[in-house]
Amino acid sequence: MFEVEQLLQAAREQTGLSDFGGDDFREPLERLVAALNTEARLNDFGRLRAQMTIDAGLATRLAIVDYLENHPEVRSEEVVKPVFIVGLPRTGTTALHHMLNQDKGNRTLRLWEAQNPVPPPETASYTSDARIARQREGVALTETFLPGFMATHLLDAEEPDECYMLLNRNFMSVEYSAMFHIPSYANWLYANLCARDSYAWHKRQLQLLQSRHPGLWVLKAPFHQLGLAQILKYYPDAIIVQTHRAPMSLVASGCSFSEILRRSGSDHIDRDEIGRDWMEMLRVYTHTFEADRARLELEFPGQFLDLHHDDFVADPWPGIEAIYARRGTALSPGSRAAMQRWLEDHPRGKHGAHDYRLEDYGIGRADVEALFGDYARRYNLSMD
Repeated sequence: MFEVEQLLQAAREQTGLSDFGGDDFREPLERLVAALNTEARLNDFGRLRAQMTIDAGLATRLAIVDYLENHPEVRSEEVVKPVFIVGLPRTGTTALHHMLNQDKGNRTLRLWEAQNPVPPPETASYTSDARIARQREGVALTETFLPGFMATHLLDAEEPDECYMLLNRNFMSVEYSAMFHIPSYANWLYANLCARDSYAWHKRQLQLLQSRHPGLWVLKAPFHQLGLAQILKYYPDAIIVQTHRAPMSLVASGCSFSEILRRSGSDHIDRDEIGRDWMEMLRVYTHTFEADRARLELEFPGQFLDLHHDDFVADPWPGIEAIYARRGTALSPGSRAAMQRWLEDHPRGKHGAHDYRLEDYGIGRADVEALFGDYARRYNLSMD
């Protein structure tokens, strides 16, 4: 059983620090711990994985608060026109993110710095920082503990990853509900991500990370579908890129991916349960984002852009150029060439096939049509 006070004390002892920067994280952590203890049915590795993730969140939070206390100038950093890729899971967000990362003027959140943001990276040592080698060691073990993961998600210490990790430090992160069956926490998180001002912590960490290695941020995470109102509160000039894909494909693919994540942490894998969890997440994401977009798009004209997965796969350049046009920056010939090389080096299926079937997760075609019918018509998508 996890106990909150023991987790807090362990983080204090590990870091020698005691200031958590307020107690906004307490309720989320308490709800997470309760769900892990009562719902997740963790095996030994699952308990270790949950323990390590929580420990890292608390220790990193302490380090961030301490750094900002000693470097108050970081809070005056301006985050200018960040691009947020906010499509649903499995809609091509990762490939788009990695392509944009090939432009050296773009600032993405690399896995090594996301996991270890203090002290902030320096431009002079950005490719040789000692934290990179340590992160590589962790990545090398991924396929051992998560068989099949590398066929479904690009992962590398020096490559960009999702910024859900920034919200691990106030425990308002979908990482936990992706890894474990914890519906009470997941449902509470969906309802409270924006209500609890979570993106204040998000921005604080971007300011820290860019303070010694600047650039124009390009960020991505499907959970941003829940955070649109907060994104535009803290980043009022943000460019919002919504990716779209035929719903039948994204639902089946997502369930398979969720199974891979959960299988190592629990000996009780129920595919129908995974299907229900995934469909509920997609329902909340889609309905929340569509309602917020309809309300906010008039207030923030010219800041939203739609990219269709199949169009992007066939020819990515119109979409890439549209992002640059919205941001008001130029796509240089050198950056375009680097993006083209990345495409050629990363053909679909490079790391193996990712096989999945909708019916394996207790989901019928009618369920997907009921959830996504209006969405598909709005964006002119086929269901398959």
